[in-house]
Amino acid sequence: MDFKEIVLLTLSSLKERRTRNILTILMITMGCGLLVSLSSLTQGLISFVEQNFKKILPNQIVISNSEKIQQSNLENIQNKLQVLFDQNLTMIEKRVPFDYKAIEYLEGIQGVDSVEPAFQGMIVLKKGNNSEISNVIATNFNSLKNIIPDLDNNQLTQESSKKGNLIVIPQKISKTLFPQNGDKNISRGVESSNVISIQNINQENIISTTMESDYNDDNNFNVIATINSTGNPIIDNSVFIETERGKEILNKSNDYDIAFLTYHDVDKVDEIVRNIQNHFNNQVTILNSLEIIKTLTKFIVGVSTFISSIAVFSLIVGAIGIIITVYTSVVERTREIGIIKALGGTNKTILGMFLTESAILGILGASIGILFGYLGSHVLLNAFLFFLNIPIKITPIFNIVEISKIFLTVIGLSVFSGLYPAYKGSKISPVDALNKYS
Repeated sequence: MDFKEIVLLTLSSLKERRTRNILTILMITMGCGLLVSLSSLTQGLISFVEQNFKKILPNQIVISNSEKIQQSNLENIQNKLQVLFDQNLTMIEKRVPFDYKAIEYLEGIQGVDSVEPAFQGMIVLKKGNNSEISNVIATNFNSLKNIIPDLDNNQLTQESSKKGNLIVIPQKISKTLFPQNGDKNISRGVESSNVISIQNINQENIISTTMESDYNDDNNFNVIATINSTGNPIIDNSVFIETERGKEILNKSNDYDIAFLTYHDVDKVDEIVRNIQNHFNNQVTILNSLEIIKTLTKFIVGVSTFISSIAVFSLIVGAIGIIITVYTSVVERTREIGIIKALGGTNKTILGMFLTESAILGILGASIGILFGYLGSHVLLNAFLFFLNIPIKITPIFNIVEISKIFLTVIGLSVFSGLYPAYKGSKISPVDALNKYS
């Protein structure tokens, strides 16, 4: 008996027991569909996380030599004075020197495109009756595009060429100091209406926030640009001024507080981070979007693996269904087995018949399950986001390699499940089979 005849006999048997086989296929479909849905949703969520965190820190590593300053920006603490002062109102000491030698070392690391050092501190901003305590970053305006990629560099270059104190503020602070503009950015350019006053916070004037605004005063700054929200807490909660003016206002030495590194090769990021930590003896704080992505990815995969175990149980139930179906088929077809063997059929022929039946059930269940998983992932995700009113867009990603693994796993499990009843059927004696029904 050739393979074609075995398939035809198997299909004939499946048609005769249509209802039972449909229920078995349905069990396989549910398990396979759940695995496909979870796999695609996991890949989609990981992609969503990667895209958004790369927008926050696009090809950028932020290094700080004062752990408390860095953590305060990340946690967005309400009491912003804690950034520079501890409970005893003493200045926080830096852990390692961050002078020009350190900057030269960072610039020499393979894979680093540019290094933008900056001074950091806290200041009071005042515009009329509106005031705001803010983090300030003093850096070279000609390289500010490296720190804030979305910034209009042409506009910034034109305005920064003009004389006077210049400042770039985030949208969040702009709304506080210029409430009349609502959600709109303030008009860019050096205009008297865009002048704000700033004052350093130190131990002598911690709560001094009242200043008279005078355009000719050294503490008055012209707002030349506003920064749209980036999602990066350092940028969204900081104003930017030129290096030398910041150094004067913050009373800084030549020891920088923070450095922004840019790179183009993602594969070299881990090596860059290792070199930095080794050079500074793990005494610097490094903010790297890839590390955050890796941590979140591990968390997502962990949760997905836990939930996938439920789908695996569904597949096991389907496998048990195949065992029952094939075993019942063996019992019901005992006479047929006896006739086939009497006509010259071998044990391999009988084994092939029932294993083919198991494989067909697995192929049908896996194929329908993949379609079910594709449609189900979109429907469930959209319904979930709609009912929770979450304004984000996550698209399931169907990895052909992962889907193929699931497909082959389901078929393999189906064939394995039919192995025992098929083996039992192949061992039936033709004499016993025919005598039983004589």
